[in-house]
Amino acid sequence: MPGLVTPSQLSELRGATGAEFDPLFVKWMTFHHAGAVAMADQELKQGSDIRLRIMAHAICHEQQGEIALMHRASGVSAVLLALQNMFGDHVNVGQ
Repeated sequence: MPGLVTPSQLSELRGATGAEFDPLFVKWMTFHHAGAVAMADQELKQGSDIRLRIMAHAICHEQQGEIALMHRASGVSAVLLALQNMFGDHVNVGQ
């Protein structure tokens, strides 16, 4: 499953403290969210149930928004990223 963090990666995160923790959290959460976007993209490409396709679109938008926030998007750039994610062509990403 894309974005599934391994036990050793979780151990690395559990062992981090203070200033070490935040960058690791962002690293592994970004990886995890990117996996969710990849799975949702597959639903958009191959799915036939309209309810699941709507949910997949929402997942793409929400998870990419969280990735942007973790990478310190704010102000106008955050709004532009949100619009790109909302109306972007997630189905053909990477093709």
